[in-house]
Amino acid sequence: MLRRRFREETVTDILMGGLITAGGGRLVVEFPDEPITGADMEWNFVDRRTSTFFRLMLQAKQAYGDGSIWTRHCYRELLHTSGSGGKLQAEALCDAARLPRSSTYPLYIFYHAAGTCEMARRSGNTSIAGVNIADGFVIERLVKAATTRTLRTSNKSLRVIAPKLAPLSALFCPAMIAPVPPFAFAPGAVSSPMYLSVSAGRRVLGVAMPPTPAGVRARVLDLRAAALLESADLAEQPGDTLPDVPEVSDRIPDDVQDVLNRREEGAGPTPGLNRWRLTFVSASPTPSDGE
Repeated sequence: MLRRRFREETVTDILMGGLITAGGGRLVVEFPDEPITGADMEWNFVDRRTSTFFRLMLQAKQAYGDGSIWTRHCYRELLHTSGSGGKLQAEALCDAARLPRSSTYPLYIFYHAAGTCEMARRSGNTSIAGVNIADGFVIERLVKAATTRTLRTSNKSLRVIAPKLAPLSALFCPAMIAPVPPFAFAPGAVSSPMYLSVSAGRRVLGVAMPPTPAGVRARVLDLRAAALLESADLAEQPGDTLPDVPEVSDRIPDDVQDVLNRREEGAGPTPGLNRWRLTFVSASPTPSDGE
């Protein structure tokens, strides 16, 4: 409504503020020491009951374009290179996820102005939202394939990227609801926002819980399957298959455990961060009778 195009870093700040509000005591947000180009984020999902862990590495990109044809709007910095060696940013992101036993997967998070979303909806495309996510390995393939001037223009356009996009809710919704305990409405008893859900045919008032590491991995599998299904240009080619989605780790990494320990001790964020780091602390669902 402000009719103002925010900078990519500003959109990330707003997104982080919303997550802090929604997360209550189940989300630890740590800020980088210095402003960072590209708004890189690290999202860690932890289940302390089972000591399981899964990590997402995210690269943020903003769409630009003022023309009336939304498919020509594009992510100008999608083919960005970084470092003295000129390594593609997409490749650097995915290399971090390719490390063995890292239980890490790459995603892109794309920001779109209201005008772009409105034009897409008027044309019948409902997949373009203010914030979308996409499989990092799928985007890396498009970036590395842009070897000609024509492909460099085409592969960073919404026309090509749109079929690979998914809503942010694909990772977090539907939320698992932890029922509110007795006397929860006593002053200071509940600090997280309250949600109404339905369980076993009954309405339940409770606090939204982050998805478990296993749940996030399952949703990543769904994201990639949907992207491949919608994109004929991503059909598997011999010797060019996408990496597997790694298994959930049965051990919480030391650096993530340190985040949890610092939170419990009331200490500040980890010093020396070069990207946003979010740690979502879920809990294993309590088995119902008969399960």
